[in-house]
Amino acid sequence: MQIAGLVLVTPAIVLLSMVVAGPFVYVVWQSFFEKDGKGATLANYDWFMGPDFWPTLSHGLVIGGLSTLIEVVVAVPLALLLNERIPARGLLRGLVTLPWAVPTIAVATAFLWLADPFYGLFDQIGLETGVLKQPISVLGDPHYAIWAVTVATAWKGLPLVFIVILSSLQALQAQYLEAAKVDGAWRLAQFRYVVLPHLGSAIALSAVLSGIYNFALFDIAYLLTGGGPAGLTTTWPLVLYNQEFAAFDSGRASAVGVAIFLAGVLALVVVLGLDALRRRRYT
Repeated sequence: MQIAGLVLVTPAIVLLSMVVAGPFVYVVWQSFFEKDGKGATLANYDWFMGPDFWPTLSHGLVIGGLSTLIEVVVAVPLALLLNERIPARGLLRGLVTLPWAVPTIAVATAFLWLADPFYGLFDQIGLETGVLKQPISVLGDPHYAIWAVTVATAWKGLPLVFIVILSSLQALQAQYLEAAKVDGAWRLAQFRYVVLPHLGSAIALSAVLSGIYNFALFDIAYLLTGGGPAGLTTTWPLVLYNQEFAAFDSGRASAVGVAIFLAGVLALVVVLGLDALRRRRYT
């Protein structure tokens, strides 16, 4: 039986090796070769000691971290609400998951319209409420551009976090909540001591998946700002793109790609470690 199982999974292993492992090994190999084609060297990794490393890393952490935080903060109450028996629950669930199905170019176009300094909704609301005294270019202003990209990223990634949390919430057995009610626990106490510990793993999983995805996301920042203004929304994926398609330096681009992969692995290890400590606390 074991031999039969190995035979059955061999095609999948070969396919994954060709699609995932093969390109990854090639990227790592290519990162050791400079643009001029000389022998293997670590020169491409000198970028990590350069002046652009920390600013682009901080931009990526702000966009990836804050967008993930927004997604979790919005997704948890939404999942709690749409897990109740309310009218049009199925329709509302579909509307929440809609951003995941919308093409990124459509999302970027919508946010470009919302942030337009002349007829965009953001400026109109700011002017009507008195927050703004004159129209501003949200995506062109150094103070607001990174926050606009963060909000757009969070809106696009919200459905993933919502689906994971809602699925975990539906797996919560009603008897635990009934027992909490019998003990006199109010809704807030039920959420704190029953629902939230149950959702801990789902929140950790969705946060790490969304965080890694948002940190490595290229298209929204590229379409909205192109890395501007003055490079204030430039992240590692944009650096990779510029090195590959503007500077035609595949070795340097590969080194940045390896860094993005290692950052994702590090985030995964940290979050899973914290979740393991949380599980140990409640057991």
